[in-house]
Amino acid sequence: MPNSTPINATRCPALPRCAYMGAALLWWAAAQAQAQSAADHTPPPASPACTSPALLSTLDADALATHLQRCYIHPVYLARLGHLYNLQQRYTEAVDPLERALLFEPDNPDTQLDYALALAGHGDTASALNLVLALQQHPQLPPTLRQGLQKTSQLWASGAGAVPAQGTRISAGVRLGHDSNLLGAPNLGSITLTLPTESITLPVDANSRPRPGWFTRTDLRLHHVRVQADGSRWELQAAALQRNSPRLNTANSTQAELQLEHIRPATAARAGVLAPATWGHYASATLATLQSHAGTRYTSQGMNAGVELPPASTITGHCALRLGLEWQNRQLHSNAVLSGHYAGISSQWGCTLPSGGLYWQLTARAGQDRPHDTTRPGGAQDQYSLRAHASVASSAATTWLLDAEASHSRDATGYSPLLLNYRRRTTSRLTLRAEVQHALTPHVAALVGLEAVAQSASLPLFALHSRGGYAGLRVQW
Repeated sequence: MPNSTPINATRCPALPRCAYMGAALLWWAAAQAQAQSAADHTPPPASPACTSPALLSTLDADALATHLQRCYIHPVYLARLGHLYNLQQRYTEAVDPLERALLFEPDNPDTQLDYALALAGHGDTASALNLVLALQQHPQLPPTLRQGLQKTSQLWASGAGAVPAQGTRISAGVRLGHDSNLLGAPNLGSITLTLPTESITLPVDANSRPRPGWFTRTDLRLHHVRVQADGSRWELQAAALQRNSPRLNTANSTQAELQLEHIRPATAARAGVLAPATWGHYASATLATLQSHAGTRYTSQGMNAGVELPPASTITGHCALRLGLEWQNRQLHSNAVLSGHYAGISSQWGCTLPSGGLYWQLTARAGQDRPHDTTRPGGAQDQYSLRAHASVASSAATTWLLDAEASHSRDATGYSPLLLNYRRRTTSRLTLRAEVQHALTPHVAALVGLEAVAQSASLPLFALHSRGGYAGLRVQW
């Protein structure tokens, strides 16, 4: 197979029951994907005899197979033949025509879905699982189908035997943008200091005011999934990000993130099967670091764990809910007195609508950041946030994303006697991002976005605003 088809060629003759259950799920996904992308997919030139509607409308695989000798070079015919074999649960016979179709069209998602179905029915769930894990990131699949493929992979993994299945995705991106406030500086022309006997108003240096400019951001990301035989999985995510502004060196920064998570997914009760719904659970460890050319050096280590409620299918779609606890150690090495540790609770609720193409998620957090040093200005700080995310596929190649997050924080004590007579600091922040992604090829996507930040505060020193836009490319393999 070509390199663009990430399939393990090793096969086994066994036919586990879970393959047929998974086959049903993936068959639904394949049918939906074919309907979504039929208008955008144009097959290569083919003989009219091998691709005529009369021939391809045949529902009998054996009748269609009689034309194999003269149509073996036509991917549309080969994909149709493999598709019919799958419908008749003749998975072993479906493998060869689907493999041959992929030789001619290695990036056709419809044929890849059918091939994964044939591999699973043939008994090679490990190879099918690797292909499904890769297809979940295919830019031409709507988000709702990616969710369905994830659940299919979990089901197949539960019957894949003693050998775990795994898959790795790597992506790299670059974007060029403009920001009205590169340093995140307060919107102040002057600042008033309150002294015991009087107040003094001083001008703010121009270098400490909002400064607009262009920036470039590059990133490299890795996502590795290892699914165990019992259906649980390990996920490793790593990212490195670099931001540069050609005319403002102090706005440059380097950031790295690492997360390791273990997930035992919840399962829903199935009609007609004596298998009750079960709760799932998850636990993860995270590490993050940030260093800016302005001198900021920050690291954090965190852990979180919780439960996942059994998924439910309602009029609002297929929904899942998580509830958990979070802890972080936050170290600001460039100003250690501001360091602290955070503990709180979190919940996450996401739904895929039954109409397809739309997925939304709400994440809520509440907790407290306690200082390492008792002399930290403001003392302990209560923190709350609510984030909403939505993605909708307007076509097989185009996806729209919207992120909005509202957060609020409140200090336990007054911040400083020099700022409004020791007034307690409160901040409210709203962050918005809208982005459209368009797949240029199965592995390359273009993106354009707008983003804005607005933060109000009881102390003017901590109020800020910024807005900007960007355009870029992302490559994944």
